[in-house]
Amino acid sequence: MGNKRQHAGKKRSKPIKLRPPVTSQQKARFQQAIHAHSVGQLAAAEAGYRALIADKIRTPELFCRLALICAQSERRDEADSLWKKALAIDPGFLEAQMNLADSYQLAGDLDRAVRTYRKILAEHEYFHIAKYMLANMLKSQGKMAEASELYRQIMAQQPDYTQAHFNFSGIHKYRDRSDPHIDQMLGLYQKVNLPTDGKIHLAFGLAKAFEDLGDYAEAFGYLQSGNDLRRSEFHYDIESDRSLIRSIIECFSQQALNRLQVSGESSNRPIFILGMPRSGTSLVEKIIASHSEVYGAGELDTLFALGTRHFLGAANNFEYQALDTYSPDIFNEIGKTYLQQLAALNTDAKRVTDKMPFNMMMIGIISVALPNAKIIHCVRDARDTCLSIYKQNFTTGNYRFAYDLKTVAQFYNLYSELMTHWHAALPGRIYDVRYEDLTADPDQEIRKLLSACDLAFEEDCLRFEKTEAVVKTASAAQVRQPMYRSSVALWERYEAFLQPMLDELGAE
Repeated sequence: MGNKRQHAGKKRSKPIKLRPPVTSQQKARFQQAIHAHSVGQLAAAEAGYRALIADKIRTPELFCRLALICAQSERRDEADSLWKKALAIDPGFLEAQMNLADSYQLAGDLDRAVRTYRKILAEHEYFHIAKYMLANMLKSQGKMAEASELYRQIMAQQPDYTQAHFNFSGIHKYRDRSDPHIDQMLGLYQKVNLPTDGKIHLAFGLAKAFEDLGDYAEAFGYLQSGNDLRRSEFHYDIESDRSLIRSIIECFSQQALNRLQVSGESSNRPIFILGMPRSGTSLVEKIIASHSEVYGAGELDTLFALGTRHFLGAANNFEYQALDTYSPDIFNEIGKTYLQQLAALNTDAKRVTDKMPFNMMMIGIISVALPNAKIIHCVRDARDTCLSIYKQNFTTGNYRFAYDLKTVAQFYNLYSELMTHWHAALPGRIYDVRYEDLTADPDQEIRKLLSACDLAFEEDCLRFEKTEAVVKTASAAQVRQPMYRSSVALWERYEAFLQPMLDELGAE
């Protein structure tokens, strides 16, 4: 889940080979291990790579292949060590440099990741993929001017690298129709041989540009084109999510939760920020993470993955069963494993925020596995929320409901039903923060929010846009600004085009 970055670097390396002196048998064994790796036979591939290393084969390609398997199986420390061994053999080996930078980023060591990307670019000035990854990181850190300059360089060097156009549009303010970037995007968009993903990037970028100019009809036209193309990638049926959410409600009834005899993990370190995507979760996290005792971890998929792994499966048709059919030990295991993942982050902060919106489906699990964790629910006007989702080109396939006005509203209605259930089943456990109230009276609402998190008030939380907390989602540019209300009731500007969405929302 979530809004994750694209690691475009995985396709850039030269064909993998062993360097001499090696025997023909060793070459054949290496190719067998590579084949096993390519078809998902990771244990066989790993055994093959390790056997070659035991044979004293020393080549960066071999260490990188083994490192990738370690990274895939969550052995990131070992992966880092192997990438460093590859670089000890060949300090300029690009694949190892890129993957090591990515690993630092995933571990939250952003300063080291930035340094690694800068080192790569010092040696490969025109390597646009490294430049793109660095720009994305700088954007997440609020260094918009430098990120913007890097995107401009990429667009000049690689005009058809549409990811750069899309990300640049998100942080660039279009003042008038003569902005040269608009014509640049239009020229690319009209190319006959433009790949579908490129057309999608440009459609969303053009929609942002024309919205900035106040031309909402033109903006919506591009929004609709981009969404139609994204929707064609999936075969989404709202009934699958309807069945899942109804099964959550049945499984985690108030009676079933009250019958559980589970102590859970007592830590109060986690602060879960959840709700619908685009409901203000990034803003709320930025505010809380501006506190001296808090680290903003962004969208962690750990809790959602743990809940899915332990409670859902093909045998259950990927739906929850009666709560008493699960072992109570599962909750303790989830709580313990989650806290271990927080401990692995690059921070000593007393509290850690996790702003995965879809943890709204895991509130029952959180309440049992981590009974002292805080749960902050972000609430925003349904029409603005659904429109804002429709305006996003999410970088993962986890938002399949998002690309159609009717289905995004249907999903919102399911979310609303679920949150009504959680409030009834767990009275007083969830704190609602309303986007409209927060933007109208930030001083009062931020004080209440911090109190709900058991945090003492700090002035820095009022000046959240000035703090260095990292924002990795689509809201990175917005939350670097002082509190504003221009997005409140934005749906009214698009009202003429939103009838399918409004009909569904009005039906509830």
